[in-house]
Amino acid sequence: MRLKDEHPELFRQLHRTRNAGVDLDSTTASSHEMLWWRCPVGHEWRETPLQRRSHATWKQGDLHACLYCVAPGCLVYSCGHRRFRRSESTFRVLAHPCDKCESTEHAQLILDALDDSTAAAVRILDESPHYALFCGKAAETVEWWDEIFPLVEAYFVRMVSVYAAIATVEHRPTLSEPISSLLGACMLRILDALPQDCREEMHSAVLEDAGHFHDRYLPGRHHHEIAWALKKLGFDIVDTPLQDDIERRVQFCEQQRFSATGDLPPVNLAGRHYPAFIHLPRDRERGSLSELQGFRPKQLPPRITAVRVRLDESSPAETGDPLGRTHVGYSPDLTPQELWERGRGVWKFRADHVAASTIVLMVHDKTVVLVASITGLTLHRGGLAILGEPLTDHPLIGKPDPLHTPNPLAYGVINF
Repeated sequence: MRLKDEHPELFRQLHRTRNAGVDLDSTTASSHEMLWWRCPVGHEWRETPLQRRSHATWKQGDLHACLYCVAPGCLVYSCGHRRFRRSESTFRVLAHPCDKCESTEHAQLILDALDDSTAAAVRILDESPHYALFCGKAAETVEWWDEIFPLVEAYFVRMVSVYAAIATVEHRPTLSEPISSLLGACMLRILDALPQDCREEMHSAVLEDAGHFHDRYLPGRHHHEIAWALKKLGFDIVDTPLQDDIERRVQFCEQQRFSATGDLPPVNLAGRHYPAFIHLPRDRERGSLSELQGFRPKQLPPRITAVRVRLDESSPAETGDPLGRTHVGYSPDLTPQELWERGRGVWKFRADHVAASTIVLMVHDKTVVLVASITGLTLHRGGLAILGEPLTDHPLIGKPDPLHTPNPLAYGVINF
């Protein structure tokens, strides 16, 4: 239910200017969107509608209580989150976000710098005799090494890139963790993915001061909150699919040993010579970038800001229609262009909502019947008409209304 209908008194406390771009009339009482509020005294703070209508202890039974007025011993961060301290009697508003939000912002900067740090990670591997020794030992020990090597190197590049990105974001001259410890941790992780009979011999090539990758934090002196934030953004510190990926490649190679008739191929791949690591003829940086795509952080769903209009059944337009229409509303026999002309105006939308949107949805019977681009607007009799073109192949056409509100007009963000 809308906050406006369920809690009208709280709805009147929503800040009208600081919530620009938000369709407050359509905001639900259970919304998790962080909004600005203003109490009758003039205090301003951020909180979600769900938090605002809760019967928290600090409200002392008054649902409309202001956080500033009746909640002593409270820290309010710039992100809107708060922390109560019963031992204190002061109310403080801080200029910085809480630890979790700050870590998430920090982690996002690290992920943004990840692509640019790939070249630096390859240079670190190039200059490391320990990495060359490990790969050379693997070439002598592990069957199909040249087949799985691109995947292995991509893993090394991926993890070293994280530390190179951290150093860039934190303006460090060098990696915060010793290179030997970091590479050793990667080596141990690779060993876990190799066949059992290879591990004992390969252990001699692993560095003595090898670190360890854990589920919740990075090896070294990094606070576990950074790893938590990276995982929250879709970047797993421990690559659980790594072993499966290597096994699938090896199985594929094994299947190539025999021809369709079950005979050994002309060249016995079991006795094939594997070249040393330093002689592998490949563009290592380009190869690492290519293989690294399989380890990309998951992409957050695209977010599109849209306005939505609900169309009734087809009916005659009012006399003197500003757009020169004879009929308005939906009819199944209309072409996309005809439907667009019938539904693009005239509406009581806020101009800033239309300007902030990229598409307009036309909905009939709770189903999207047309999606159009927005290129501008024109004003008519206190309302406005939207300028744009129908997008006939848009994936939302035929889908349920993503901005399902009881209002005929809506404005919001759609996650695909």
